[in-house]
Amino acid sequence: MNRIGRQSPILQAGTGRRMAVAAACVLTAGLSFATIREFDVPGGELKPALDAYIAQSGVQLIYKVEDVKDLSTRGVQGKIAPDAALDRLLDGTRLHIRRGQDGAMVLIAPPGMASPKGVPVAKDRKL
Repeated sequence: MNRIGRQSPILQAGTGRRMAVAAACVLTAGLSFATIREFDVPGGELKPALDAYIAQSGVQLIYKVEDVKDLSTRGVQGKIAPDAALDRLLDGTRLHIRRGQDGAMVLIAPPGMASPKGVPVAKDRKL
């Protein structure tokens, strides 16, 4: 005889699985929508464009001011994933993105890129 409020173990297992699947679907749908954002970052100097990108994306981005000095971007507009938007902003700049374990992104300049133009990079020489 079944009592009110008790379910058979078979029904309990089925209910748990259905709830887990439903929760996973909701979580996946939420994450997929969260990755697309609306960007309106104008072209021009890279530093103000990166600052606008940070404000609009909510992404933690770390960079050295001297690495982005004198660089420009075409900007990015529209609904796009934050990673793709940053790729567009950096297109043609030779800067690279490195993602840390904590999710923060760091802009990396190739060796020698940060040195001022016209000034040779010092090298060790034997005299």
